[in-house]
Amino acid sequence: MNEAATARVSFWTLANVFTFARFALAPVCAFFFLQETYWGLWVGGWAGGLAMFTDVCDGYFARRQKQVSDLGKIFDPLADAVFFVIVWTALALAGAYPIWFALPFMLREFVQHVYIRPTASALGVVLAANIWGKLKTLVQTLVLIALCWLEFFTHYWPGIASWVKPLNMVLIGITGAVSMLSIIPYFGALRDARKAQH
Repeated sequence: MNEAATARVSFWTLANVFTFARFALAPVCAFFFLQETYWGLWVGGWAGGLAMFTDVCDGYFARRQKQVSDLGKIFDPLADAVFFVIVWTALALAGAYPIWFALPFMLREFVQHVYIRPTASALGVVLAANIWGKLKTLVQTLVLIALCWLEFFTHYWPGIASWVKPLNMVLIGITGAVSMLSIIPYFGALRDARKAQH
Protein backbone atom coordinates (compact mmCIF):
# COMPACT_ATOMS: atom_id res chain seq x y z
CA MET A 1 0.00 0.00 0.00
CA ASN A 2 1.52 3.36 -1.00
CA GLU A 3 1.79 6.39 1.31
CA ALA A 4 -1.23 8.17 -0.22
CA ALA A 5 -3.46 5.14 0.33
CA THR A 6 -2.15 4.74 3.88
CA ALA A 7 -2.92 8.41 4.60
CA ARG A 8 -6.48 7.97 3.33
CA VAL A 9 -6.99 4.94 5.54
CA SER A 10 -5.57 6.66 8.61
CA PHE A 11 -7.67 9.77 7.94
CA TRP A 12 -11.01 7.96 7.68
CA THR A 13 -10.85 6.21 11.02
CA LEU A 14 -14.06 5.53 12.91
CA ALA A 15 -13.05 8.13 15.50
CA ASN A 16 -12.59 10.80 12.82
CA VAL A 17 -15.95 9.93 11.24
CA PHE A 18 -17.63 10.62 14.59
CA THR A 19 -15.68 13.87 14.90
CA PHE A 20 -16.70 15.14 11.48
CA ALA A 21 -20.31 14.14 12.15
CA ARG A 22 -20.48 17.11 14.54
CA PHE A 23 -19.60 19.48 11.72
CA ALA A 24 -22.52 18.02 9.74
CA LEU A 25 -24.98 18.09 12.65
CA ALA A 26 -24.34 21.74 13.56
CA PRO A 27 -26.33 23.25 10.65
CA VAL A 28 -29.04 20.61 11.16
CA CYS A 29 -29.54 21.77 14.75
CA ALA A 30 -29.43 25.41 13.69
CA PHE A 31 -32.05 24.86 10.99
CA PHE A 32 -34.55 23.33 13.41
CA PHE A 33 -33.89 25.89 16.16
CA LEU A 34 -34.50 28.70 13.69
CA GLN A 35 -37.97 27.34 12.95
CA GLU A 36 -38.92 28.83 16.34
CA THR A 37 -41.44 26.06 16.95
CA TYR A 38 -41.74 23.54 19.76
CA TRP A 39 -41.20 20.66 17.35
CA GLY A 40 -38.13 22.43 15.96
CA LEU A 41 -36.70 22.61 19.46
CA TRP A 42 -37.52 18.96 19.98
CA VAL A 43 -35.81 17.76 16.79
CA GLY A 44 -32.92 20.20 17.16
CA GLY A 45 -32.41 19.15 20.76
CA TRP A 46 -32.23 15.47 19.84
CA ALA A 47 -29.84 16.28 16.99
CA GLY A 48 -27.71 18.17 19.50
CA GLY A 49 -27.77 15.20 21.83
CA LEU A 50 -26.63 12.97 18.97
CA ALA A 51 -23.81 15.40 18.21
CA MET A 52 -22.59 15.25 21.80
CA PHE A 53 -22.83 11.47 21.72
CA THR A 54 -20.40 11.50 18.79
CA ASP A 55 -18.03 13.49 21.01
CA VAL A 56 -17.99 10.58 23.47
CA CYS A 57 -17.66 8.02 20.68
CA ASP A 58 -14.70 9.60 18.90
CA GLY A 59 -12.57 9.59 22.03
CA TYR A 60 -13.65 6.08 22.96
CA PHE A 61 -12.88 4.53 19.57
CA ALA A 62 -9.64 6.49 19.14
CA ARG A 63 -8.35 4.95 22.37
CA ARG A 64 -9.88 1.51 21.81
CA GLN A 65 -8.48 1.17 18.30
CA LYS A 66 -5.21 2.90 19.22
CA GLN A 67 -5.86 5.59 16.63
CA VAL A 68 -5.19 8.69 18.73
CA SER A 69 -3.59 11.12 16.29
CA ASP A 70 -2.51 14.73 15.94
CA LEU A 71 -5.34 15.13 13.43
CA GLY A 72 -7.86 14.01 16.01
CA LYS A 73 -6.34 16.31 18.63
CA ILE A 74 -6.88 19.24 16.27
CA PHE A 75 -10.29 18.45 14.80
CA ASP A 76 -12.02 17.08 17.92
CA PRO A 77 -12.00 20.41 19.81
CA LEU A 78 -12.54 22.29 16.54
CA ALA A 79 -15.69 20.26 15.87
CA ASP A 80 -16.98 21.11 19.36
CA ALA A 81 -16.18 24.79 18.81
CA VAL A 82 -17.91 25.00 15.42
CA PHE A 83 -20.92 23.07 16.69
CA PHE A 84 -21.55 25.26 19.72
CA VAL A 85 -20.82 28.59 18.04
CA ILE A 86 -23.42 27.75 15.38
CA VAL A 87 -25.94 26.40 17.91
CA TRP A 88 -25.62 29.30 20.37
CA THR A 89 -25.97 31.80 17.53
CA ALA A 90 -29.04 29.99 16.15
CA LEU A 91 -30.74 29.91 19.55
CA ALA A 92 -30.04 33.61 20.00
CA LEU A 93 -31.51 34.39 16.57
CA ALA A 94 -34.53 32.28 17.56
CA GLY A 95 -35.08 34.59 20.54
CA ALA A 96 -33.90 32.41 23.43
CA TYR A 97 -31.58 35.24 24.59
CA PRO A 98 -30.00 38.42 23.14
CA ILE A 99 -27.61 37.81 20.24
CA TRP A 100 -24.70 39.50 22.01
CA PHE A 101 -24.72 36.64 24.54
CA ALA A 102 -23.22 34.48 21.79
CA LEU A 103 -20.23 36.82 21.29
CA PRO A 104 -18.05 35.40 24.12
CA PHE A 105 -18.27 31.95 22.54
CA MET A 106 -17.24 33.31 19.15
CA LEU A 107 -14.36 35.32 20.63
CA ARG A 108 -13.10 32.41 22.70
CA GLU A 109 -13.07 29.93 19.83
CA PHE A 110 -11.59 32.47 17.42
CA VAL A 111 -8.67 33.12 19.77
CA GLN A 112 -8.07 29.43 20.43
CA HIS A 113 -8.37 28.08 16.90
CA VAL A 114 -7.03 31.04 14.91
CA TYR A 115 -4.25 32.17 17.24
CA ILE A 116 -3.29 29.75 20.04
CA ARG A 117 -3.41 26.40 18.23
CA PRO A 118 -1.77 27.57 14.97
CA THR A 119 0.95 29.38 16.94
CA ALA A 120 1.64 26.27 19.03
CA SER A 121 1.64 24.14 15.88
CA ALA A 122 4.25 26.43 14.32
CA LEU A 123 6.38 25.69 17.39
CA GLY A 124 5.96 21.96 16.83
CA VAL A 125 3.35 21.43 19.56
CA VAL A 126 -0.14 20.03 18.99
CA LEU A 127 -2.44 21.17 21.79
CA ALA A 128 -4.98 18.49 22.63
CA ALA A 129 -8.13 19.29 24.58
CA ASN A 130 -7.30 19.48 28.29
CA ILE A 131 -9.55 18.93 31.31
CA TRP A 132 -10.74 22.56 31.19
CA GLY A 133 -11.71 22.25 27.54
CA LYS A 134 -13.61 19.07 28.33
CA LEU A 135 -15.34 20.81 31.26
CA LYS A 136 -16.34 23.64 28.93
CA THR A 137 -17.91 21.16 26.51
CA LEU A 138 -19.72 19.34 29.31
CA VAL A 139 -21.19 22.57 30.71
CA GLN A 140 -22.26 23.69 27.24
CA THR A 141 -23.91 20.33 26.61
CA LEU A 142 -25.87 20.43 29.88
CA VAL A 143 -26.96 24.02 29.32
CA LEU A 144 -28.02 23.27 25.75
CA ILE A 145 -30.21 20.43 27.03
CA ALA A 146 -31.67 22.69 29.75
CA LEU A 147 -32.43 25.51 27.30
CA CYS A 148 -34.15 23.16 24.86
CA TRP A 149 -36.33 21.70 27.59
CA LEU A 150 -37.21 25.11 29.05
CA GLU A 151 -38.17 26.53 25.68
CA PHE A 152 -40.07 23.34 24.86
CA PHE A 153 -42.06 23.50 28.11
CA THR A 154 -43.21 27.07 27.39
CA HIS A 155 -45.28 25.64 24.55
CA TYR A 156 -47.36 23.64 27.02
CA TRP A 157 -47.18 26.04 29.96
CA PRO A 158 -47.09 29.59 28.53
CA GLY A 159 -47.25 30.96 32.07
CA ILE A 160 -43.58 30.10 32.66
CA ALA A 161 -42.41 32.17 29.67
CA SER A 162 -41.93 35.27 31.85
CA TRP A 163 -39.09 33.65 33.79
CA VAL A 164 -37.73 31.24 31.18
CA LYS A 165 -35.91 33.93 29.18
CA PRO A 166 -34.18 35.45 32.27
CA LEU A 167 -33.19 31.93 33.31
CA ASN A 168 -31.88 31.26 29.81
CA MET A 169 -29.74 34.39 30.10
CA VAL A 170 -28.35 33.28 33.46
CA LEU A 171 -27.51 29.82 32.14
CA ILE A 172 -25.91 31.09 28.95
CA GLY A 173 -24.04 33.73 30.95
CA ILE A 174 -22.56 31.07 33.24
CA THR A 175 -21.66 28.97 30.22
CA GLY A 176 -19.99 31.94 28.54
CA ALA A 177 -17.94 32.63 31.67
CA VAL A 178 -16.81 28.99 31.91
CA SER A 179 -15.96 29.07 28.20
CA MET A 180 -13.82 32.19 28.55
CA LEU A 181 -12.05 30.94 31.67
CA SER A 182 -11.28 27.59 30.05
CA ILE A 183 -8.97 29.23 27.54
CA ILE A 184 -6.53 30.45 30.20
CA PRO A 185 -4.67 27.10 30.52
CA TYR A 186 -4.16 27.09 26.74
CA PHE A 187 -2.31 30.40 27.00
CA GLY A 188 -0.16 28.73 29.64
CA ALA A 189 0.53 25.79 27.32
CA LEU A 190 1.47 28.18 24.53
CA ARG A 191 3.83 30.03 26.88
CA ASP A 192 5.48 26.72 27.84
CA ALA A 193 5.86 25.81 24.16
CA ARG A 194 7.62 29.11 23.51
CA LYS A 195 9.94 28.61 26.47
CA ALA A 196 10.86 25.16 25.20
CA GLN A 197 12.14 26.74 21.98
CA HIS A 198 14.71 28.80 23.89
